[in-house]
Amino acid sequence: MPLNLAKSDRRLLLWAALVILPIIVALAFLTKNDAESSIPSSYSASPGGAKGAFLLLQELGYRAERWREPPAGLPSDAGSTVLVMAQPTAVPESEDRKALESYVARGGKVLITGPIAELFIPQADIEIEILPDPVGRKYEPRLLTSITRGGAIEMSPLAYWKKPSTQILSHYEDGERPVVVSYRFGKGEVIWWAGSGPLSNAGIVRPGNLVLLLNSIGAPAGMRVLWDEYFHGSRQSLGNYVWQTPLKYATYQCLAIFLAVLVTYSRRHGPIHPAHGASRLSPLEFVQTLGNLYRRAKAAGEGLAVPYARFRGLVTRRLGLPGDVPAPALAQAILDHFHYKDKSLGPLLARIEAGLGRSDLEENQALAMVQQLNIHMRNLKLVSQDQQENISHADRLPGASARTN
Repeated sequence: MPLNLAKSDRRLLLWAALVILPIIVALAFLTKNDAESSIPSSYSASPGGAKGAFLLLQELGYRAERWREPPAGLPSDAGSTVLVMAQPTAVPESEDRKALESYVARGGKVLITGPIAELFIPQADIEIEILPDPVGRKYEPRLLTSITRGGAIEMSPLAYWKKPSTQILSHYEDGERPVVVSYRFGKGEVIWWAGSGPLSNAGIVRPGNLVLLLNSIGAPAGMRVLWDEYFHGSRQSLGNYVWQTPLKYATYQCLAIFLAVLVTYSRRHGPIHPAHGASRLSPLEFVQTLGNLYRRAKAAGEGLAVPYARFRGLVTRRLGLPGDVPAPALAQAILDHFHYKDKSLGPLLARIEAGLGRSDLEENQALAMVQQLNIHMRNLKLVSQDQQENISHADRLPGASARTN
């Protein structure tokens, strides 16, 4: 059902669109994602990117190229290829993992970094670092190997290899936790780094990091380097790529504005319901009319009958006494059962019974007896809290009586 917006509402929406939408579009398209990206992609020139390492390999004589195909398309003659998987971000399918295992088993080499490498490579046993150190640390070689010939390196580990074994060669360690390992699988080899900092644009200039990259890849003669971009997002759709840009924040803002407009419109144009009023079983008009009738008939004594009957009914039901129990016995039972200390209750009940039905009883005398009876009812807690408040309020008003029925 279309909304019938008022002219003022349409004007408000128009001004909001004219002011907010240009700001959203400008933020979405002018924000430089590369400056904040930490993905070591060969396309990224940001400090966390790896464009510098990729171009440097090409200048050093390596046949370096970007690989944007699934692992099933890796070369069958894998003996002279190195697949560089710099901190992949996408989760592989089961077919991708099997293809990578087959590639390594045929003689291929994989250089992989990051905490989710065990999803890609066989025999991996990795423990993720919950709070990685943003500042790289210096690590000395643990063994003298072809990978550690460059000496110390700088790295900020995102994970650690859990269980060193005779099949795993640990090249660098953080205490007793390996951060650079290698092992054979079939005819090929797997090299794992705990972080991609040594090959990033900002980290490759650190002492020992470039040599670590070159030693991990091997000699350039006849070596083909495949820099994986497939698991960096090359297989994503256009919609997924756009969702990684600030446009998603623009979408959130538009949704928040729409919800705010919807709530505002609903409150202003929703159905109107009458306010709920408390039920008044004894309207004041009825009480005033009844009081005028007693006054005109000069039957103040008759006005004692209702509150006195109510008092006797509450007390006799509480004590289990018959309804026609005499007033002295009733007063004594109240004093004994409730341990009531006020001795004026008995004389008050006697005066009330004496005044029932008397036509010569003055109004002020009847009102005083009713007010005293209400005080006893409140002290004995024969009525609810709301009724007690009503009684207390009536007792403070000259010439007024509480509505306790």
